[in-house]
Amino acid sequence: MMMLGKRGRVVAVLGLLMATGVGVGEAKTEEPPPPPTHTRTLGRLLEMEDTRSTGDGELARLVRHPEPGIRRRAALAAGRIGDSALVPSLLDLMNDQEPEVRQMAAFALGLLGDTAAVERLIAALADSHPIVRGRAAEALGRIGDRRAAPDVARFVTKTTPRVDGTVAVRGDDPGNLDDPWMELRLGVLALAPLGDETAAVAALLPEGRPRFDWWAATWVAMRMKSPSLRPVLTAAARSTDAHSRALAARGLGALEDASSFDTLAILARDKNELVAFEALRGLAGLKDARAGSVAAPLLSSPSDVVRRQALLLLAAVPAESRLRAGIVPLVGDRSPWIRAAALAALASADERNFALVLSGMDPDPVWWVRASLATALGGLGDEMSVGILHGMLQDEDDRVLPAVLGALRQARGSDALDTLRRHLDHPDPGVRAAAAENVVALDAGGLQAELLACWRRGLGDGELEPRLSAVSALEAQGGEAGQAALSEIATTDPSRAVRTRAAEALVALGVTSPPDPGPERVERAALDYRSAMAPHYPLPGASLYTPRAFLRTRHGDIEIHLDVVEAPLTSASFVRLAQRGFYDGLAFHRVVPGFVVQGGDPRGDGFGGPGYAVRTEVTRRSFARGSVGIADAGPDTGGSQFFITLEHQPHLDGRYTRFGTVVSGLEVLDRLRPGDVIERIEVWTGE
Repeated sequence: MMMLGKRGRVVAVLGLLMATGVGVGEAKTEEPPPPPTHTRTLGRLLEMEDTRSTGDGELARLVRHPEPGIRRRAALAAGRIGDSALVPSLLDLMNDQEPEVRQMAAFALGLLGDTAAVERLIAALADSHPIVRGRAAEALGRIGDRRAAPDVARFVTKTTPRVDGTVAVRGDDPGNLDDPWMELRLGVLALAPLGDETAAVAALLPEGRPRFDWWAATWVAMRMKSPSLRPVLTAAARSTDAHSRALAARGLGALEDASSFDTLAILARDKNELVAFEALRGLAGLKDARAGSVAAPLLSSPSDVVRRQALLLLAAVPAESRLRAGIVPLVGDRSPWIRAAALAALASADERNFALVLSGMDPDPVWWVRASLATALGGLGDEMSVGILHGMLQDEDDRVLPAVLGALRQARGSDALDTLRRHLDHPDPGVRAAAAENVVALDAGGLQAELLACWRRGLGDGELEPRLSAVSALEAQGGEAGQAALSEIATTDPSRAVRTRAAEALVALGVTSPPDPGPERVERAALDYRSAMAPHYPLPGASLYTPRAFLRTRHGDIEIHLDVVEAPLTSASFVRLAQRGFYDGLAFHRVVPGFVVQGGDPRGDGFGGPGYAVRTEVTRRSFARGSVGIADAGPDTGGSQFFITLEHQPHLDGRYTRFGTVVSGLEVLDRLRPGDVIERIEVWTGE
């Protein structure tokens, strides 16, 4: 953890932080001696972050505070709150004498995304301090103005070590703020969001030869999906680094070029299961009938990751009835993960008889397998499949219905509109959200009144996602009725995140002066903002430690160190929920190999939460393997759901709260599957 003057240590204040329940300015009995002025000031900064308020100019004044630690923290607050009026103040901070302050100003400018900062950030690529240069490149990528692309490409070239041949990078640690490769990595990764092929080629393929053998360069080529960067992917497919090979497979598949078939077929047999997984995914993108012969032998792979993806490949390519015999036994596999994929594969391999086969089967006991079946039926779209889907609308578990609604929309198009309209008033918030999202996909009009009613019903159950879905649908509806509905939402919804989204929708519809969303109302339990910020300036004699969470599963334990310095609000919420047993018995409802495992949803389908939202606390730490973040439906909509990254995920940086790091149990992460349960989470706070 990064602090001015201290690294990697945290003050033992988390218990006090949550136990007092006292916010800045609130009275309490037996007030202890007031903390140092800078701690009180930092507490005020956190309060402004929590309420998403700049304090009528107070934040702008704190950005110019004489204490560098205050200036640094105020710059971060400015970026998190997102007020573009603070851009001039942050530009001034780019001239600060302290590198820590300059790098945070650059980071904050990237979060704000204002193109007015581009020229100054380009100049900062020549700053005297490497981390400031790296953060400037990162910010330019986040802003996304292509004018900066040539400068970033030259920065990458200048920063690359001078060696004969390819620069091979191994063992870099994106989650470590002291990693020696950070400056160069931030520059390389910035090329992807800038999206300029010419600049990317200049940086990664000088004279047509790959400059790097490095996962970061491969990631850029994969994300940009540019044929001109194909040599980067082709070379990475032969790398000794498994992560690079996996990214190469994914990137080659994304190009949808049949000439990649042979390379992907070889990678599908790779000994590393993640490489094989990504190669099979890549082959699915090619839609090549030959892929069936690649997938078929892998149906007996000892890896369930590979076996499942082979099934999904068979579901995606042209049907081959001869493969039916190898698929049918897997429909009854003991793993629901495999059963769900086998149903999709069987639907493709035996379209004519699939519905008939289902008529002789009992409904799967696992709800999300039934949801997967609905998706497969939607892809078939025949009369019998549609009939089964209508029957599935009566499923005893409402969590199946979002998949059924999506399948009906796919199969029937506009003929499914009446069904979707009826479900806009469904008692379950997840069903309402899905109905609104499918209305948007149909591009159907005249539903402003029903969508406004959907939003109003969402006020009663407190869930943000159906209200946000209703806002998106109203934006798609447009018209005077749509604008009137959005104006009501933008001025009355209790969540600033929803009000902000409604105001943005009004701007998209041509409203030049939308309502100001105003500050956020804090709905969760109060905390002592001063105590929460004490780690920045430890009090004399205070013990220093890092709070820890121990996540118990049937596969073993996962130990997580919490970042109470950079993400105090999120850490406090997570600890409070864990201490009252909120997470005990909840399932990991989402597992994507090579990406994330996700849990913490009391519903188990991605629509649930604790009944309140926490503010997004983006940090400078990257989402490396083993990073713990908060899942959300947009800025400031996170709650109890958390995810843990299985590999480096740069595209999550600056978008999601990263509040912890797995320090032991990474091998346990790789064994987790959907439906595995969090037996309990034990928290150690030093008390």
